[in-house]
Amino acid sequence: MNLFKQLTGAVLLVAITITACKKPSDANDENEHEAINKMVLTFSRPGSANLVFIAEDPDGDGGQPPSRVDTIRLVAGQTYSANIQFINIVNGVEKDLTPSIVAQGRSHEVFYVPSGVQLTITKTDRDLSGFPIGVSTSWQSGPVALGSVLIKLMHKTGIKGPNDSPDLGHSDLQLPMPLRLN
Repeated sequence: MNLFKQLTGAVLLVAITITACKKPSDANDENEHEAINKMVLTFSRPGSANLVFIAEDPDGDGGQPPSRVDTIRLVAGQTYSANIQFINIVNGVEKDLTPSIVAQGRSHEVFYVPSGVQLTITKTDRDLSGFPIGVSTSWQSGPVALGSVLIKLMHKTGIKGPNDSPDLGHSDLQLPMPLRLN
């Protein structure tokens, strides 16, 4: 009987410890958000129609390859204003996650890493600390070329600074898009 009480007490103690150490689920936890499975880049310049380029990855980052990745086509030697949207699609219903990413700007930054093209991308939006977010940008295209731009949404809670590397933090999204400057 004494052994039974000791075993029961030990099991109860372990159960209480496991339950007490479990991180509570908080709907406002900025580390938790829906998967991003669609990205929309919209470019504008005076006197021209908006240009829209989309990437869709139904199962989110990782897993199967994206089902759609448009080639970004810009005119060489021009300046564009650009905005990016991050969208979660569940059962055909789209939810724009961009406002929550901007609201949590002190923990997020979008990076654009061009390859094979001359392209200057300047982030034009700031978080409450004055650090760049990268949802709104200015793109100055160089000469005619074919290359790509890697788009990375980095999560950087408590470590974000004014001039961070695109590798600081952990990736919420990382997607290369083909880019053609005509």
